[in-house]
Amino acid sequence: MINFIKIVGLFIVLITTALSYGQRDYGRIPNLPKESLETEESKDSYRPFEFNLTVKNMHLWRGYRVTDEAMTAANFYYQSKNGKFKAGLWGGVGFAGNFTEFDYYLSYEHNNWTFAIWNINNSTDFPEAQIFNYDRAETSHFIDVSITHRLEQIPLQFTWSTIVQGRDTYINSNGDLRNAFTNYLEASYIVADGKDWNLSVYVGAAFSFVSDAHFYGDETGFNNFGLSYTKNLKILDKYTLPVATTAMWNNLQDYGALQVAVDLF
Repeated sequence: MINFIKIVGLFIVLITTALSYGQRDYGRIPNLPKESLETEESKDSYRPFEFNLTVKNMHLWRGYRVTDEAMTAANFYYQSKNGKFKAGLWGGVGFAGNFTEFDYYLSYEHNNWTFAIWNINNSTDFPEAQIFNYDRAETSHFIDVSITHRLEQIPLQFTWSTIVQGRDTYINSNGDLRNAFTNYLEASYIVADGKDWNLSVYVGAAFSFVSDAHFYGDETGFNNFGLSYTKNLKILDKYTLPVATTAMWNNLQDYGALQVAVDLF
């Protein structure tokens, strides 16, 4: 309980600090409603189905070094015409064949709130797992539900995620295997930006209400903090590639990492 109170206290400090910095002008891009950015041409060119391909030197996720090998990630999805609803498939594979992941997700955005459900299936360490087996003792899946809120006045964003089913487990006092319902809280803040770049800092913490140990570690604590820099890389003055680098430290696992990601299309 003491660790949880410390986490709440640090998030309050983060909010207060961000509010004070928010009074300064960093030339950030205003959060315009998507409707104001649409033209008649963009409305006519609406495509309900899209896909993207990203290449990374490694794969980081919520303080986890999911894989240390270079990998590719494909994202195939449907989106509504107003862009608020998405349903898609996300798949990643390592260049050396030591990492495999295949996820399904739904998301809905409204008034700076985003609600998402992800069925995450990293089968790397579960070679014998069956694709449709959701038994907590055997499955390679876990289902993550999250809600994100982005503030209007300042570039500050909060996310609360809870794993509601799957391989997020602990053994209770009776020796039974139960779901830990692990929670993950994250706050991110853009400290500076320009026309085609931005620099943000973030901090994330993990805990469970029913167990000391949880999905991200053996105790309550900050498992993900660092900074991220993104920019548009111009090639031959004709092509633009979004590039992002993320420096991450994990206090619970006692390691750090640097990820570089390039969105090819």
